[in-house]
Amino acid sequence: MDDKDVAREMERYVSNLDRDIYTISNIPEEVVAVIFAYVSRSPKSFRENIDTVIREQEMGRDRAEKFHEKWVLNYGHASVAEHATVHIGVERVSRLFSSLLECVNEFLSFTEYSQRYQRPRKGDNYIPQELDQHLALKKEFEELCDFQYEVYSQLNTELFDFLKTKFPVPEGKEEKAHFRALEKIAFEDARYALNLSTLTNLGMTANARAMEQTISALLSSRYLEARNRAEEIKSEVRFSVPTLVKYADENPYIVGTREALEDLSRGLGDAGENQPGNGSSVTLFDYTGRGKENPEAEALREIARGLLFEFSGLPIGDIERHLSENTPELERIFSISVEELGKYDNPAGIFRSVNYSAEFVLSEAAWHQLLRHRKVSWTVKEPSVGEGVTIPPHVTESGTEELLLEAVGRSERFHEELVDAGLRDVASYVVTNAHNRRVCGSLDLWELYHLTNLRMSEGAQWDIKNVIGQLAQEIGKVHPVFVRSALKRVG
Repeated sequence: MDDKDVAREMERYVSNLDRDIYTISNIPEEVVAVIFAYVSRSPKSFRENIDTVIREQEMGRDRAEKFHEKWVLNYGHASVAEHATVHIGVERVSRLFSSLLECVNEFLSFTEYSQRYQRPRKGDNYIPQELDQHLALKKEFEELCDFQYEVYSQLNTELFDFLKTKFPVPEGKEEKAHFRALEKIAFEDARYALNLSTLTNLGMTANARAMEQTISALLSSRYLEARNRAEEIKSEVRFSVPTLVKYADENPYIVGTREALEDLSRGLGDAGENQPGNGSSVTLFDYTGRGKENPEAEALREIARGLLFEFSGLPIGDIERHLSENTPELERIFSISVEELGKYDNPAGIFRSVNYSAEFVLSEAAWHQLLRHRKVSWTVKEPSVGEGVTIPPHVTESGTEELLLEAVGRSERFHEELVDAGLRDVASYVVTNAHNRRVCGSLDLWELYHLTNLRMSEGAQWDIKNVIGQLAQEIGKVHPVFVRSALKRVG
């Protein structure tokens, strides 16, 4: 292959041959990772490294595998794998599994089927394989799913009729468009009757390093569905990045530690029982400045120190002395940093130095929205029927609360039956969207701005809007100036 032929061939793989910025395409992902890795050991450009590999057979895949065997697997240079990306379709998995998958690694990107916008079909439920050995319980599981779908359908109809009466068509608005909006609200609230075995679809994008860690974590899961799906994912991604996921396997540390801590925790006693209908709650238990006389001043000092360090010529010691002698200036510096902040702008990076930790009790419906915020570090309990429930206000107003509670109660009775049969993991699937889950989240001020901006806006779903409103209220008790600023953007 002469130089002209190579140049023509190169045009298939790079967007231009003569500029400093170019995109790379049509190259196997594992080879892309090698090309990017070569730059740390070679003075050649990326284009020159591409030129090298396209002269070799099969786009250099054999060479890529040897490189990864040496540098990634033997020497632990796992960052190389971050340049290889895979896109995966994950279909007909349970809502329980989708929540596990979306929480397992912060470097995964998802788009999921939304129960807020699409109506599920009857029978679209994951039936746990463990029930194949318990046929009577399997039949009861299937009957529960069918019953709850019938409740969902009835709630849909009755809520829609109620909403048409409560919200007549505004003058000048097309009736069809108005009813379409009300219908969306109806099935958004009706879905609280469905359980976590309901099927969903996801699109997932991940670099190979995150993919390897994800597969290993899922293979170590307590849930058989997760372990089976992990094997399927591993089998499929090996077409794109075979060497990079070669050793993704069950992690004995994850399994052993989980089992040891579960054994230990059994001696700690049972949680108190909660009554259905107790709704959501947020408890702030740690924050920047906690234990100080003026927590807000401490947090403002963190922000001011970082801003002055970035934009002044002063060393950190001089800045500290200046701020200790000019406490009133702290809020002025913060105000300058946010006064031009628009609705779609991100606050300064130093906002990440102010931190919060909170315990949330929230419905599964709200949790499946909140878990997508992977800039929050989550510690998650398993699904439960012991934390109470959240009832949509329109359900109460329309007189259909007893109907929803019938679906909830049937899940709770069957949950107990499954636990008594030694099928605790299977029991998690019958938890409804109305049941509350207890989770802890650690976030920073930067993320608080994002959460309030997105989840307290006019179009936000009422449940998640209420949860984030409670979080803002709790933080506002200790850092009011931050919350006032963040809420100014909420439309």
